[in-house]
Formats: sequence, structure tokens, C-alpha cells
Amino acid sequence: MITILAFYERISIFHTMTPFFLPKYRKLFLITNNINWCLKNDKNKILFIERFFKNDSTPDINLFKLLRDKYEKIVFFDGYAAAGTHNIELLEYADFFYHKSVFIDRSNYTKTLYAGRLFADYYHKKYNIIDSIPPYTPVSNLTLEQSYKIQLSWNIGLGTYPRYHLPQRIGTLIARFGLPSIGRFFSNGQIKKPHDFSSPKRKIPVNARIGMIKSESVNFQRRLIKEKITNDTRFVTDFVPQIKYYAELENSKIVLSPFGWGEVCFRDFEAIVSGSLLLKPSMEHLMTWPDIYKPYETYVPIDWDISDLKEKTDYYLANDSERERIAKNAWEQLFYQRTKIEDYFGNILNQILV
Repeated sequence: MITILAFYERISIFHTMTPFFLPKYRKLFLITNNINWCLKNDKNKILFIERFFKNDSTPDINLFKLLRDKYEKIVFFDGYAAAGTHNIELLEYADFFYHKSVFIDRSNYTKTLYAGRLFADYYHKKYNIIDSIPPYTPVSNLTLEQSYKIQLSWNIGLGTYPRYHLPQRIGTLIARFGLPSIGRFFSNGQIKKPHDFSSPKRKIPVNARIGMIKSESVNFQRRLIKEKITNDTRFVTDFVPQIKYYAELENSKIVLSPFGWGEVCFRDFEAIVSGSLLLKPSMEHLMTWPDIYKPYETYVPIDWDISDLKEKTDYYLANDSERERIAKNAWEQLFYQRTKIEDYFGNILNQILV
């Protein structure tokens, strides 16, 4: 068997751990959140680490070294939100290092990125944005060759949508009592086809209910968006309860989804599942899977300086057929890729276990 050391919370239980619960593979795995049990009692020789070292701070190298001494093979599934250099200090201690999104230009891994994120580094350099609380900024000493140890896994497009809080909290609580498989019973299964795709009948032009983030460099993109859409009544903003939010998505022509702590966001998939057109800062720097980021095929990109937001909004609100085409194609692509999860995960396992 293979031991999985996991961090039990909603993202893990209902999204990033999804492949481990597939009927074809779940008997291969023993899942725990107890690192002391791993160090003292585990008899398995292979360890998968899933989101366990996940905090936005320097990872515990000494603890990782203890795990390295115990196991013959360690595979790190880094569920960190952003593509970047987070946890790069652990790379030398893992046999495989998987991430939900990977830079297309691998030279980015050889750079020290402000706050460990390419987009935070962009705003830091272009606008001189400096965080009031100094962020965790890993110093990269990687060579280009070493960067190829970082491989692509899967993103939060797998798992449960819509993401209703109460059942997921109950499921997570059950998992923390040592029953992660039972906690998964609170998953709502396959995504459902929406009643329409960004139809002209939808009442909300652009859903832009965007919260703010404490980190100034991470939040700056959202600030630019807020400044751009202030007093434009086509954009609905501010907080609403979750039930109303999901109902609104099904009545929105366009959903504006900025980066959060990372580039790939739940809002992206919520938009597509609801049949809305996804409008989002460009994702051309990344590889990810499921891949719903094909420009003008599954989403509409905007520049990171947000300069073309109004132009893109004007065009796609005025062109119903284009908007509907992209929204429909995005849903079909997401649905299709999700049906391939068993084969996709099997290929990763084969790579690891050879």
C-alpha cells in the first residue's frame, strides 16, 4: 500500500484528494493526517504528501528530512494556490513534486519571485507594491534542469460543484475523526448541465462579487479591477449569501474572476458550471488540468494591468452568439476532462511507481 499524509480540510476532502478516492485506485492507499504515526508506526515504503505542508511560510525542513530518512519514495502533491516557488525548499527531498499548475516558461522557477508568485512579482515591480507584512519569498537556487522535477498534477476543477458550505463542513469534520472516505459521502457528484449558456435572457450583465485579500501584492489586481468598475452598473459587486450567489451565477452572462491567492480559482469553475462566460486575467503563463483556459475558446483573457477590461466587457455583452459559444464550449471541455480522471491519474501513478 501507499500511505497518504493529508491535511483534512474542505479543499482536500472535496477537491484535491478526489483521484485517491476513485474506486479503481482507493484500495492502494492508506490515508492519515497523523505525521507521528507515519514516523513511528507506518510500515509502508511509499509516502504521498497531499497539502500537508501548505502554510504560506517556510516549510519545516527538519520534519521533511525525518520523513525522507524513513520512506524509500516520497511524492509531494503541493496543493498550494499559486504556481510559483512556494515549498521549493522541499524539492531536493522528494522523488516527485507535483503541482496543480506549472509554469510554461520554466525559467520562472530559477527566479526569486516576490511572495513566491509570478503575478505578485509583476505588481511589485510594475507598481512598486510592497506588503506591509513581509511575505514568504523563497529564494530560488534551482537550475533549469532541476525545475523539471516539478510536474503537473490536477487542479480544483475536480470534485464537488456547487460548493455548499454546510455539507462540506460536516464531511470535513467526519474526515478529521479518521474517516475521510465517509466524509466524501457529502460530495454531490457530477456537475449538471446548465439550463442555458450565457443567454441574453440572463438579467445580470457581469457578476463581479469580489472580496479583498490582506496581502497587498496579491490583492493589487483586485484593487485595479475595483477602481475600473466603480460606478459601472453593469457589474454587480459586494457580498451576498452563498445561496444567492449561486443563484446569481445562473442568471449572469459574464463572471469576472480575478486571481486570488493563486491563479486557478473556485470562481472559474463555478462560472463555467453555471453556464456563464468566464472573464479572467490571462492564464497564458500556465499549464493546468482540467484545462479550461483556452483563450477565446473556453474563457476570455484580460491583461494583468486590467487596461482592456471595459473593452472586453463591451464586446462580449454585445455579441450574444460569441459569448454563448465560449460558455458552452467551456462547460463541455470541463465535463469531458472530468470523465478522463481515471486515465489521467493512472498515468501519474505509472510514472511514480515504475
